[in-house]
Amino acid sequence: MQSYKHEFISPNEMLEVYLDFRIDTGSVINKHFHDWIEIVYLIHGDLEFQDNNQVRQLKEGEFVVVNPMSIHSTKCLSGNTAILLQIPVTFLEKLVPDIRQYVFSIDYHSKDPRVQTKLREIGSTLQNLWIAYQFQVEGYQFRCYSLIFELLYILIHSFSYKVNQKELYRNQKNMKRIQFIMEYVTQHYTEAISISEIADKVGLNEIYFSRFFKKSMGITFLEYLYRVRLEKIYTDLLNTDLNIREICERHGFYNEKVFRRMFRELYGCSPRDVYRK
Repeated sequence: MQSYKHEFISPNEMLEVYLDFRIDTGSVINKHFHDWIEIVYLIHGDLEFQDNNQVRQLKEGEFVVVNPMSIHSTKCLSGNTAILLQIPVTFLEKLVPDIRQYVFSIDYHSKDPRVQTKLREIGSTLQNLWIAYQFQVEGYQFRCYSLIFELLYILIHSFSYKVNQKELYRNQKNMKRIQFIMEYVTQHYTEAISISEIADKVGLNEIYFSRFFKKSMGITFLEYLYRVRLEKIYTDLLNTDLNIREICERHGFYNEKVFRRMFRELYGCSPRDVYRK
């Protein structure tokens, strides 16, 4: 389980990208972001994917592309298998210096046959990329990179638009502010953090801060704070011998009624269903 955070990802050995085949038996990954292009291709099962406050239900054979520094989260309650590809922007900047100005935007449900053809090409390329990496025959690195560049070529030419430097700067400034907020919450989530306190930390008044946070995250600051606590509680329910009340108080959650309601809303079950299962 992850808290909402700026995620740091280690590349695969021999490749400057992160590529993985994931089997998920059920999880909720809370809101986070990273400076990588992320592509998730669902092989089996289903997955609820929220990106930039837009929720999408992924089914077998579908994929999603996440822009760098875009806030996203996932929910898998019934299990799935997927291919995960993450490409660092710092790697791409060596080849395309203005890569940060490109924003990927895909209408996954378009009826346009040309769009559907391109979407199928991306899915097929992702499958071939996994095969090349899995078997690692001599020179597989060249094959992997050629497929990754083919993916990026399709995305840039068929599913992207370009922002100007002013807009890029504004977005980066907002994300630095969000990063500070999440780091502060990570360090102080067990405490009673007021909106006035956190707003003052980032130099905003309470009203503007609340609007800014809700627009960026899709949830209020207090909802986010509760989710960070819930994630910590979920982990302890599985891995400690403490009782449920002790675990809640350990992570700053003292209202049992609110805790149980929010826990069920987020995880689709009661705390006792998870407790050291």
